[in-house]
Amino acid sequence: MRPKLTALICSVIACAMIATAPFAVAQTRDPTGAPTGSPADRGSSRDDGGAAVERRPSRNADAAQARGNRFEFVTSGPLNQAGAAQAALTQAGAVVIRSRRFENLRRHVLVLDLQRLSPDDAQELLANAAPQTRLDLHHFYRYAQGKPRLYAPQMLGVSEPSRCRLNGTRVGVIDGPVDASHPALAPAQLTRHSVLFQGERADRPTHGTGVAALIAGEDASGALAGFSPGARLYTVNAFAKEKRGAAADVERLAAALDWLIGQRVRLVNMSFAGPPNEAFADVLQAAAARGTVMVAAAGNRGDNVALYPAAAPEVIAVTAVDAAGRRYRKASRGGHIEFAAPGVDLYIAKGNRGSYASGTSYAAPIVTALAAQAMARGTSGANGLRRALRRDLRDLGDPGRDVQFGWGLVQAPGC
Repeated sequence: MRPKLTALICSVIACAMIATAPFAVAQTRDPTGAPTGSPADRGSSRDDGGAAVERRPSRNADAAQARGNRFEFVTSGPLNQAGAAQAALTQAGAVVIRSRRFENLRRHVLVLDLQRLSPDDAQELLANAAPQTRLDLHHFYRYAQGKPRLYAPQMLGVSEPSRCRLNGTRVGVIDGPVDASHPALAPAQLTRHSVLFQGERADRPTHGTGVAALIAGEDASGALAGFSPGARLYTVNAFAKEKRGAAADVERLAAALDWLIGQRVRLVNMSFAGPPNEAFADVLQAAAARGTVMVAAAGNRGDNVALYPAAAPEVIAVTAVDAAGRRYRKASRGGHIEFAAPGVDLYIAKGNRGSYASGTSYAAPIVTALAAQAMARGTSGANGLRRALRRDLRDLGDPGRDVQFGWGLVQAPGC
C-alpha cells in the first residue's frame, strides 16, 4: 500500500486494521481521465441457478459523467455510516456532487467525482471506515422494451373482457411519466410523483402509460383493460432525457423506492434494465428488508448477461413470450429468470388510444398485476407471492425451471 494512503487511513480511522478491498480488477484511466475498469469487469460470476453469467467489460459504461469526462460514482450504505464514508472519501480527494438521506430505506447515498482517487482505493477506504457502504459506477437503467392481437388474456386463462377487480390494493410503478388522461387510466386511482431534479427533462409519457395500463387500465372493450383493475397505482417518474436516451440513475431509483415505502406501497413494478451495480444492490436489499416486493423485466439483450434489477436475488425476474409461448427473441436469459408472461406484440395504451409493442417491459406488469391479486387475497412477502405465482403455471421449454422461461408461464388464479 502506498505511504500516503496508509497515512490517510490511519488519520480517518485511528489506524484500524486494513481490510482486503473487494474490487479484484486494477483500475486504469483512458486519455480522457475516465476509469476503464469497473466492478462489472470482473469476468464471469454465478447466478442463483449456478450457471455462469457473463459480465462484459464496461470501458464505455452507460454511466453518468462528472466534469472532465470522468465517470460519476455512487455509494449506498446505512445512515449511521454516512459521516465516516464521506469523510474518508473527501479527505482522499473525492468530491461530493450530492449527498442524500433516504429515511424510509434507512440508507444514505453519495454521488461522487473520485477525481484522482481510483475505485479500488475508494473501496479500500470504505472497507475500513464504513464497511457496510457499497460503491459502484453511477449507472443508468433503461426501459426494457423492444419495437413492435389480443392474445394475452387467453394465454393467462382470463375470460375476456372480464377482470378480477381489486379494492384499492397499492401497486408502485417506477418508470417514466404516466399520462393520467389516457382513456384507459382516466377511471383508475392514480397518484403520481417525480424524483427528477429541477431542470431535468422528463421522457415522453409513452412507456410509463403502457406499463401502468397493463396493471390497472379499464376499458369496456377489453382491448386496453389491465390485469388488476381497481388497484391503486403510485407511479414515480424517475426517467430523464440523457445523452443516449431516457434513463434513470441509481440515485433517482433510490429516491423512487424511498418515496413508495413512505406511501406504504409493498409491491413495485420495475420495467427497466441495466448493468449489475453494488450500490443499487444495496438499495434493493434495503427495500426488501422493509417488506417491499419488487418485480422487474429481464431486459432485452438476447444473451445470458444478467441485468439489474431483475438479477438481484430480492427481485422477481420476468421474461416475455409470444402468443405461441416462444421466448421473445431479444429477452435476456439466465438462471435468475423466474416467470414468463406475454410480452410480444401486445396492444398497450399509447397516444390517445393504443398501439402494438414488444419487450420484457410489458411482461413484467402482467406478473405484477397477478401478484397484486394474490396480495389482495392475503398473500404477503416475496416468497409468499412466488409460491402463489407458481401454484398454477404452464411449463414451457425444458421440464421445470430453465434459463429461458424460469418456472413457466404465469396463469391468472381466477376471481
